[in-house]
Parts: sequence; C-alpha cells; structure tokens
Amino acid sequence: MCRERSDTEKGYVGETYVMAKLSRDFNIVSARVPQQFFSYDLITSNNKRLEVKTAIARDFERKHPKKTYYSKGWEFRRPKKQLHRDSSQFVVCVCFKSKDMSDKPKCFVIPSEKLLGRKVFKITVNPKRGIKKFWEYEEKWDSIVN
Repeated sequence: MCRERSDTEKGYVGETYVMAKLSRDFNIVSARVPQQFFSYDLITSNNKRLEVKTAIARDFERKHPKKTYYSKGWEFRRPKKQLHRDSSQFVVCVCFKSKDMSDKPKCFVIPSEKLLGRKVFKITVNPKRGIKKFWEYEEKWDSIVN
C-alpha cells in the first residue's frame, strides 16, 4: 500500500516529468528559489514561462434534487498570484490516474489566457457527450515550441 504524497512531492514529480519531456527541445531552468514566489515553475530556453500543475484522479459528486451524479477527474488550483495575465504563457497539467503515480500521466498544455481568472478548474478522466473541456490541449507540446 502506498503512502499519500504531499502536494509539494506531487508538484516535484510533475515538474520533473515536464522537464524530462521537454529536455530534447529546450534547456529548462527551474524558477524555484527558496523563500521566494514565482508565478511560474519552469522557464524554457525560448523564454516560455510554464506553470506546472500536478493532480491525481479523484471522484467528484454533484447533487441535484432528484439524482446524484458521480464523475472521476483531476482538479487544479491556482493561487491568486498566478491568475494575472503575465504570470505564465502555459499551464501544463500533469494528470496521473493512480495514487502511486506509477502510470504514464496525461498532459494538457493549456495556454494561460484560456484560464484567466480561474482559481479552480477540472478535467474529467473519461469525457462523455461533449464534456471535453480542455481535452483539445492534450499532449500539445508543440505549442511551447512555436
């Protein structure tokens, strides 16, 4: 049985995955400086600022007067300091299906402008009938290159 990882540990796993994924095309610089806040996590050699969000799938419940609906998805939170227009160019969502993070994650490379003002957003694991919010950004790594 695996232990629950802290949010910080999940974040490091996600950032490391993104750095490895992009290392063929870029020199990646980590923006983490102890005791300082940056509105992005990584910066590429072509000066693209990336905010990396890592999540593990969980169940969501929506109650309606006559029925309760359940869905599985990933939820992401962005602090207020990451919501302004110039904070980053892309939000890279690294999505694991299992708690032990042993599976290959799905990644969504979402332009930050599509998330302006959103403190919390979700991506469903198995989108159905038109509920495919953000799925058009799945594995869009080339958008960082261009």
